[in-house]
Amino acid sequence: MKTINKEFQRDAFIKEIYIAAKKDKKIYFLSADFGAPALDDFRNNLKGQFVHLGICEQNMIDFACGMALDGAKVYAYAMAPFLALRCIEQHKTATCLMNLNVCSIVTGIGLSYANSGPTHYSTEDLACLRSLPNAEIYTASDSAVAKMIARYSLKIKKPVFVRLDRKASFNFKKLVVDQEIQKGFRYIKKNNKSNLLIISHGTILDRALKAYEILNVAQKRKVDIIELIRCKPFPNELRKKIENYKNVLTVDEQTPSGGLKSIILENVKNNVCGLSLPDKFIYENLGREKLLDKNNLSIANILKNINRLIKNR
Repeated sequence: MKTINKEFQRDAFIKEIYIAAKKDKKIYFLSADFGAPALDDFRNNLKGQFVHLGICEQNMIDFACGMALDGAKVYAYAMAPFLALRCIEQHKTATCLMNLNVCSIVTGIGLSYANSGPTHYSTEDLACLRSLPNAEIYTASDSAVAKMIARYSLKIKKPVFVRLDRKASFNFKKLVVDQEIQKGFRYIKKNNKSNLLIISHGTILDRALKAYEILNVAQKRKVDIIELIRCKPFPNELRKKIENYKNVLTVDEQTPSGGLKSIILENVKNNVCGLSLPDKFIYENLGREKLLDKNNLSIANILKNINRLIKNR
């Protein structure tokens, strides 16, 4: 399911913003003491459009809002748990309340920062961010999607949250196109007689695909897979498509309250089952893959639920 090269989602995203910033002096990039190889171009070549604000994410968001009020397009970049949860009041009362042109690059979602523990995991950011009015929320599954979200974000003049993974990964063979970013979703697998739809986003989508590949040919014909790129606002076209399926299975590297299953249930009346992390803090130091295996999101468990729902006619 992969292409040859690995790339960090953050680097793919930042490169696109850098290209645009060279032509548009109103684009600024802010960092809360957070690096990336692609960020060096900003530091070295666009010093007047890059601001290092130190480890104070809340101040960075207020700073970004001030710049946006002065007509700038601002990108704020920091670790997911701190840029999302630590800054939630700033996002509420400044970024979103004033509907400002600020894009927050929320890097390291889910268990990306294993084994740093619950303080560094971002397993509830989706529920918190999507509660904010005026916000748009995008999630990248690979660097190609991150790149295309970056391009599209340049056209949006309101609060945007872009959720990225920490790790470098391969791109899926099925490359995303502009229209799919605009629609907010894309089919990864599409058959003609499917009764089960799997919906996922982020790099956990790869585990859903690996479970799918284990199915035999007859089973595969009964399963479609959709990547939800934009969860807020929820894509109108997707509502209609979901209604064509008897069963829906969500796969999400978040805790269950307010996560992907909740999003789908708020928008359709289908039978929706959800796989997510458990509603608890995770302390074990096992590495990300083993933590996922131990906490409901193993490939074997995804496969088990696919088979169960295929049989549920």
